[in-house]
Amino acid sequence: MRTLSLLAMLLVTACTTSAPPGPERPMDEVPAQQTLPDGTREYGFANGCTIVLEAAQAVVLSEGEVCALYQRDIALLYASGD
Repeated sequence: MRTLSLLAMLLVTACTTSAPPGPERPMDEVPAQQTLPDGTREYGFANGCTIVLEAAQAVVLSEGEVCALYQRDIALLYASGD
């Protein structure tokens, strides 16, 4: 009987204890969006990456050296929704 109550207590404790937060997923970052005077769209990320896309199509015109591949994908994804 004692074992059963100990097991129940452990189960309740395990269910109520929150897990430590996992690492943030950088691919979930939402870029800062800005339309430049010439109509091109600029997407900026927290690490300093800036990606500039054409005004009418989701085509990359330029991107910074610190940009990761997933950041280009995010910018293109946001541009395709515009």
